[in-house]
Amino acid sequence: MNILLTGGSGLIGSQLARLLIAEGHEVRILTREVEVEKPFYNWKKDTIDEKVFENLDGIIHLAGASLMNSWSKSYKEQIISSRVDTAHLLYRYCENLKISLKFFISASGSSFYGQKTTSSIFTENDKAGNDFLAEVCVKWENAALQFKKLGSRVVCVRTPLVLGKNADSLKLMKLPTQFGLGASLGKGTQWSPWIHIDDLCKIYSEATMNNNFTGSYNVVVSEHITHQNFMKKLAHAMGKPLFLPNIPSQLVKIGMGEKACLILEGSRLSNEKLLATGFKFNYLTLDQAFQEVV
Repeated sequence: MNILLTGGSGLIGSQLARLLIAEGHEVRILTREVEVEKPFYNWKKDTIDEKVFENLDGIIHLAGASLMNSWSKSYKEQIISSRVDTAHLLYRYCENLKISLKFFISASGSSFYGQKTTSSIFTENDKAGNDFLAEVCVKWENAALQFKKLGSRVVCVRTPLVLGKNADSLKLMKLPTQFGLGASLGKGTQWSPWIHIDDLCKIYSEATMNNNFTGSYNVVVSEHITHQNFMKKLAHAMGKPLFLPNIPSQLVKIGMGEKACLILEGSRLSNEKLLATGFKFNYLTLDQAFQEVV
């Protein structure tokens, strides 16, 4: 199939592109570079090279500004616009060019339910939260759902922490740990949903071909683990001790600002809807994942 991929130069997008190409698909990647050659196509603020839409079968939308940067007011607007405005632009092109897509698959976040720690295990039927990250996810998914009006099958991939060798979030956790200075942040009882990057790319790939994929999905492993146990397993995998006391939440907030909620809060998510499609994880436990990425 001919697949358009946004965010194709990022951690997930670059690996997904390699997987899709290996599976025999033609992958077209949007880039803001001026001089480009296939599989890259030029993409300016409000303009996309129309050649990318020729005989197009589907779109995978991964583009979005990183959550790891400082959350100033202007950057928070960029976090939303980089995800939502891009989807709107793609929709306008598909509508104007009368493109009938088989699918539109969009990234989303496990923070859809609000970045909070509760006793609940959230399913896709639970309502959205009311904080900034939930707002991002809702607008992100609504922008994707408009493709239904064009007859497309729409899939939203609610993604938690992604474990990969070059993942920035994992690098930040590994840095102090490798010097024996690792510690849990906050109470440590917050849940840490995760997925290995190989499994995440596999989900995107299967969603392009499997018509059973429709709507939103929590793409998390079945293993529920707290942040404190996450850090213990990371230290063990690195052959390092973890003896320092937890770093108080207030200190983390001073250092990270509002985005500290990414690490200080977290709830469990159900993956039953995903498993019902027939998907099988390659990495079922954190120990397995750390064996590969650490």
